[in-house]
Amino acid sequence: MAAKETAKKLLPPYVPYRTFANFLDSLRRGIPQRIDRSLMGSTSGSLQRQIMQALEYLNLITDTGTPTEKLEHLVHSEGSKRQGVLKEILESSYSFLFKDGVQLDRATASQFRERFEKTGATGDTLRKCMTFFLTSAKAAEIGLSSHIKKVPSTRTGPAKTKRVSQPSRTATVTQEERGTPNFPKNNPPMPTVDTSLAKLILDKMPAFNPEWTEETQKSWIDTINKLMDRLEKKSGN
Repeated sequence: MAAKETAKKLLPPYVPYRTFANFLDSLRRGIPQRIDRSLMGSTSGSLQRQIMQALEYLNLITDTGTPTEKLEHLVHSEGSKRQGVLKEILESSYSFLFKDGVQLDRATASQFRERFEKTGATGDTLRKCMTFFLTSAKAAEIGLSSHIKKVPSTRTGPAKTKRVSQPSRTATVTQEERGTPNFPKNNPPMPTVDTSLAKLILDKMPAFNPEWTEETQKSWIDTINKLMDRLEKKSGN
């Protein structure tokens, strides 16, 4: 008879804790003979796998999906009793935190992260593993150091800056078709005009459009200002 295959190594749970807790609550109507993904309704395939992995890691089901007594106790308990059951489950499953000399009520963020790194979790999965534990530990009222109540950052590289797209040629043509005024470059001095002509020019000026380019907006403002100055000087004479 062939030797039994070496047990597979599971990562600590990294499913969102609320998703996991909601699934447990759904079992209160009755725990089936076998736990499988057909019980998870419209939950996405990736979350279904993560729920199954979490149940197995926490010894709530066997590797064939058979429910354990721990699952029965957790599902059918409430209030402080449920907190006690959850605490026992976490202390048993996360032996690398509770049985290797770590004092969670005094640990630093680095100590906490290093323990999870040893499980083989990396990147965003590592962050999710730590998040699940912290949330479940809070639900079980396990004392935690103030240094690890928030998930330590796992970022290793500089943050990416958002690239600002340049306006397309199509957008430029559209602005011209809307009648963007074509002012002379460098805004030469306005010629001498009488008051009636200045008023006429003002009436013919297009309304200011915030979608114009910065140069066009400046030209429009400069032209208006020069016309207004001319009107004021004529009115003062």
